[in-house]
Amino acid sequence: MWLRIVVFIIVVAMLAPILTIIPISFTSVSFFQFPPPDYSLKWYQAFMENSNWITTFVRSLEIALFTAILSTILGTMAACAVTRINFKAKPIFMALMIAPMIIPVIIVGISIYFFFSQNHLTDTIPGLVLAHSVLAIPMVFITVTSSLRGVDRNLELAAMGLGSTPIEAFFKITVPLIKPAILSGMLISFITSLDEPVISIFITGPSTKTLPVFMWENLRTQIDPTIAVASTVIIILTICAFLLQEIVSLRASKLKNKSSN
Repeated sequence: MWLRIVVFIIVVAMLAPILTIIPISFTSVSFFQFPPPDYSLKWYQAFMENSNWITTFVRSLEIALFTAILSTILGTMAACAVTRINFKAKPIFMALMIAPMIIPVIIVGISIYFFFSQNHLTDTIPGLVLAHSVLAIPMVFITVTSSLRGVDRNLELAAMGLGSTPIEAFFKITVPLIKPAILSGMLISFITSLDEPVISIFITGPSTKTLPVFMWENLRTQIDPTIAVASTVIIILTICAFLLQEIVSLRASKLKNKSSN
């Protein structure tokens, strides 16, 4: 019982500062105050009527979507290479794959900036997608690798013995079994890209500002509850993504239990 209480206190302590942004976004005054003296939707109206907020928000969604697709493809391929192929440099390869999760983001951002500036990728959508993918691919890699290790390799071998090619066996047998892990990795990649400010500050320019970068610039010049509205939008999208991930995981576990019974 005491362990549940401790966990509950830790969760509340972690989430309380974040969730206080939501009621602040409904405030009726032009400054941050918690609790709000009165509630209003005028800052949501200001957010929707400001073309800069909407443009950066839509751009962030587009970049996050492309990042999720690219990261899922490359991360899944890397996971297959680690679990299906034996080679001497496998430990080094795995260390390189998870390195962006260990190295401080500011160092990754500086490195990407110097490399991208020499190849004319700064202030471009493809450059932002590639930069965000550097952070997102390791998450897909770890998620899919752990799922692939639980898949019986003999199922693929049996399919190939019945006439399927290795690629056909992978897509017909393996992919349906690891689909929950692939979807989870894609959702995590999407959220990672959507609220990534550090690397984006190095890569973005006047024509490619993302929502987190635009929020950062506004915090430096002016502070009003419109920033709380933008934060609330990101929080809600993040919660929805993780709820969807949980639903996918629960459905996968139920199907696995039914198949085992």
